[in-house]
Amino acid sequence: MEGKVLWFDARKLNENVNDMILTVNQSSNFTGILYSSQQLHKIEHSPRMTVAAMIEEEEELLGLEDSEVVVASQNLAILKSAREKGFVTAWYIQVVDEATMNLAYEKGTENPLLIIEFKDETNIPLELIIAEMQRYDVDVFKYVKTAVDGRISGDVMEVGSKGVLLSSDSVEEIVKLNSLASLKRRSQLEVVKAKVTKVEHLGPGERACIDTTSLLTSEEAMVIGSTSSGGLLVCSETHYLPYMNTRPFRVNAGAVHSYVWCPGDKTQYITDLSVGNEVTVVDTSGNARTVTIGRMKIEVRPLLLIEAEHEGETINAIVQDDWHIRIFDGDGNPKNATTFKEGDSILAYLCEPGRHVGVKIQETILEK
Repeated sequence: MEGKVLWFDARKLNENVNDMILTVNQSSNFTGILYSSQQLHKIEHSPRMTVAAMIEEEEELLGLEDSEVVVASQNLAILKSAREKGFVTAWYIQVVDEATMNLAYEKGTENPLLIIEFKDETNIPLELIIAEMQRYDVDVFKYVKTAVDGRISGDVMEVGSKGVLLSSDSVEEIVKLNSLASLKRRSQLEVVKAKVTKVEHLGPGERACIDTTSLLTSEEAMVIGSTSSGGLLVCSETHYLPYMNTRPFRVNAGAVHSYVWCPGDKTQYITDLSVGNEVTVVDTSGNARTVTIGRMKIEVRPLLLIEAEHEGETINAIVQDDWHIRIFDGDGNPKNATTFKEGDSILAYLCEPGRHVGVKIQETILEK
């Protein structure tokens, strides 16, 4: 949900409204509050908040002295009058069928904000509206009741709705949505060129394939390592194999003791990963993104140790001992694991060692 605009809907709150607004004020990713016109001047909010008022009668515009208030309404005529008075406007529409869905994008370009409340749980009408509105300078918000719905709305059609309007009387939902909005789906890792110092055939052991719910590219890999100092870039199975189809969703990752790098520069043991967990994939330029695991598959296979060194730091990965496993070499080319030899260059990610349940900590640690 990184980059999404979060607003809170205060219109239906009564006794606990002040506590809820206090929580919103303290939640860094929330930037706006929608009030009823009656609430507008009765509740204290942070000055950093965008304040919107739901206007139902044109006479209510007369009570708005602050032109910085966003005027929201279901009445297009009221919104036209508000724009003429210099207000920023938001059209609030309830989509209950195909006719109101079509109306949303046919008339939605008249105001800079479009807030949509859907009758049904499906996001298909949101997809259609986003598709129609993407060439216009209009911010589409979806009305949601839970943090999970807010996150899903942010992912619809890849771009998602520009923002969400959360309506809830639960502090926990506010906190959860604020946390979800802090999650970065894309980041940058510093990929370096290391030197292979040892290649050793180890014999059989359990290794895991990590199958994701995303299609990985031929330049993407997972960072796999035996120590918290870093790992090697083990390629996705997107490269041609003469005896089997490619598996563009898979990384044949390595031995079950291995660390796998995850969002937030955290690590997980391969054995801790399961369906629904998130892991990081990174390309040869260090561009990283978050993907979700759809399946883990562990089998006994011959194993291969590849050790590498960069600026005095030694790391290693233990992968399946087979030619069809690829790891990126120092030039960013996928190279068959069994063809690496001492002195070859190999791509790696290195970081400060020291992990406690996957989280980086300041601690003296020696891993061999």
